[in-house]
Amino acid sequence: MDKTDRVNCTLYCYPFSLYSIMVRYLIQLAKTSSEPHDATSPELRIREQVLDLDHDENIAEWYLLNVNRKGQVPAMTVEGAVAPITDSLDISFWLCDMFPQLLPPQHEPAIRRLLRDLHAIEGISITIRRREGPEEDLIDPCVDNMLARDDIGPEYRQALEAKKVFHVPKASHHVNVDQAEQQTATLLAEVARLYERHGQGAWLLDGADAGPTLLDAQIVPFVSRVEDAGRARLVPEALLRYAAARRASPAWDVVTGGKGTIRRKEYGPVRDMYDMSADVPPTTLCIPTASGKERRAQCLRVKS
Repeated sequence: MDKTDRVNCTLYCYPFSLYSIMVRYLIQLAKTSSEPHDATSPELRIREQVLDLDHDENIAEWYLLNVNRKGQVPAMTVEGAVAPITDSLDISFWLCDMFPQLLPPQHEPAIRRLLRDLHAIEGISITIRRREGPEEDLIDPCVDNMLARDDIGPEYRQALEAKKVFHVPKASHHVNVDQAEQQTATLLAEVARLYERHGQGAWLLDGADAGPTLLDAQIVPFVSRVEDAGRARLVPEALLRYAAARRASPAWDVVTGGKGTIRRKEYGPVRDMYDMSADVPPTTLCIPTASGKERRAQCLRVKS
């Protein structure tokens, strides 16, 4: 296979980031539903690099300056591309460009609309417990602690100052939690109605004979996070059963290793849970051969 038929990517992620889980699960669904591989097939190779957010690796100088100025995960770099992709939904749609079975044209408008509503929900607010007083708002001192040092360069200092813009300290305030809960209940009620119309099969759309779509890749982690946060009351019963069935699959186990979606003390250090070396083999996916060259061209459209 010619090197030009291979696309190499690096996905920067954190195992307990909801949006990292969504992208990693989409990759596994693409892998399980992609075409059989042969020696001539164009390939997408994705290496996962775990960032230890418990030790503030997301605000390390190399990451802020070279990957994501927001200091957020996930982010993805594409070999030869002019810039990283720094939004989880953008990464997901980018992957769907190469694996169109994940975003069927007949369902694309509905999927895009539902995911727009999903990503309008503040993930932190739906994850943590409800707090009444503004004095209990979340304050993360890691950026301020780094800015207090006198051994950092001006470009890094500027990047740290910019990172503070993306901090959401009021996410735990009761007003924001109440809003996130209401948005979640409304969204999942609509998804449940869609699921019912399509027969409540293995996947959300088109019944048991259809493959997974981007909607499944986002809803399974989201429902799982809502449950893990003690808010299962917001999830219709049919979606609870659906998500439980998907979590019993090997694809989900690859993503979570049998753990929940929220970081727990009993899990131990992230570095002990995951191989964070550069030697971890990449995930290799076969780009559909029916339009391999076109798909590869789409994949590299962000190139200079």
